[in-house]
Amino acid sequence: MTQIIIAATPAYGHVAPLRPIAADLVRRGEHVTFLTGSSFRASIEETGARFVSLPGEADFDIAELVARHPERAELEPGPVALSWDLTHVFIKPIPLQHAALQELLAEYDGEPVVVLHDTSYLGAMPMGLGAPGFRPAAVIGIGIVPLTMSSTDTAPFGLGLPPDASPEGRVRNIEANGAVQEAFAEVQSLAVETVRSTGATRELPFFLDAAVTVPDRYLHLSIEDLEYPRSDAPASLRFVGAVPDERSTRSVPLPEWWPEVDAAERVVVVTQGTIANHDLTELIEPTLKALADLDVLVVATLGRDAQLADVPANARVAEFIPFSELLPHTSVLVSNGGYGGVQQALQLGVPMVLAGQTEDKVEVTARTAWAGAAVNLATQRPAAADIRNAVESVLDTPAYRESAVHLSAQYGKHDALAEIHASIGELIAQRR
Repeated sequence: MTQIIIAATPAYGHVAPLRPIAADLVRRGEHVTFLTGSSFRASIEETGARFVSLPGEADFDIAELVARHPERAELEPGPVALSWDLTHVFIKPIPLQHAALQELLAEYDGEPVVVLHDTSYLGAMPMGLGAPGFRPAAVIGIGIVPLTMSSTDTAPFGLGLPPDASPEGRVRNIEANGAVQEAFAEVQSLAVETVRSTGATRELPFFLDAAVTVPDRYLHLSIEDLEYPRSDAPASLRFVGAVPDERSTRSVPLPEWWPEVDAAERVVVVTQGTIANHDLTELIEPTLKALADLDVLVVATLGRDAQLADVPANARVAEFIPFSELLPHTSVLVSNGGYGGVQQALQLGVPMVLAGQTEDKVEVTARTAWAGAAVNLATQRPAAADIRNAVESVLDTPAYRESAVHLSAQYGKHDALAEIHASIGELIAQRR
C-alpha cells in the first residue's frame, strides 16, 4: 500500500484546500497522514486521515504568532510585511517541518511514500535538495495561490502587472524579476542558510520559484486559462482545476427572505470572505452605499457575526450563505479577491468586480481581469462611485459574462481530485 503524507502550513487558507484532497484519498482506500498545526486536529480527523501535529514552534496559531509580535500589525501591506511573514511563518519553521517529515518517513521505511505539501510548506524542500535521511518515492507540490515562479514572459509575483512576452516586455520582466530578488535578498539568504542547516547539498532556488520547481511534480489548483502563459514553465507543472470548497456546500438554513433572491432579475453579491472580513468598511459597506438606488437586489454575506447600520432598502444581509446556493442566482460578484471564492464564481460562470491588495489578492484580481471575467479596482478601499461604475459596466457588457462562462467550461474539463490521485499513481509507477 502507498502511504501518503500531506503537509500544510498551519493556517486556514493553506489547510482548507488540502482537506478535500485528504478526504478523497481516504475514500479511495489510501492510507493518509496529515501533518499540520494542532488547532486543525478535529477538522483533519473528520476526513478520516490520521492527524499528526507539527512539533515545537512549528506548531503555531497565526493569530497568536502576530499577538506575540505586535510590530507585525503596524506594517503596511507590501514588501516589508511580506518579508516579515516569509521569515516568521514560512522560513524559520523549515528545520522542524523537515524533521517532522523525516520522523514520519522513518515509520514507513521500505514502503512507497508520497508527500503532498501546500505551496509554502518549505520544510519539504530539503528532501529535494540533497538533505540526508529518508526520501519519499515522490514529492508533489499543491498550488493554492496564483503561480509564484518567475518567467521571462511575466512580471514578478506581487506587482499585479499583466504578462508581456514581447521583446520590450521581456526586458521589463527580466529587470523587474531582478529587482524583486534584490529586494528580498535578505529573506532569500535566510532561507538558503536555513535549508542548508538541514544538510541540503544543493542551494535553494529563489523562494518564489522553489515552490514550483523543487517538487517532483507541481499540481496547480486552477486552470491554465486563468494563469499567465509561460514559455519557460517546467514540465513538472500541471493544472488540475479546483477542488471543492467545503464552505460553499455547507448545509445551513437559508434566510427567510430567500424567495426574493429566487424572484430577482438581477442579484449583486458582495463579500469579503471568511478571513479578511474584520473591517467591513473596506468593501461591503461602500458597495451597499454605491448600489443603494440601482435596480438590483444586493446580498451581503459578512462571513462573521456583525451588524451593519443603514442597510439600504434593496439590500439583504446574512452572516453566511453557501456559494453553491447563492452563485447560481448571481449577476455580479463583488469580492476582495480570495482565490477560492473567485474560482468558485468562475466555475459557475459569474463575472466579478474585484478589490483586494493583501496576501495573494493583488495577483488574483489582476489575473481574473486579464482573463476578461472581472473589473479590477486595484485597491483595498475602493470608492463607492468606482464600485457603482464597475458593477454597471459588468452588468451592461456581455463580454464579462462570456469570458466567465468560457472559464467555467475549462474548469468543467477537470476533476481535480481524480487527477491528483492519478498523479500519485503515475509517480509511484515511475519510481518502481
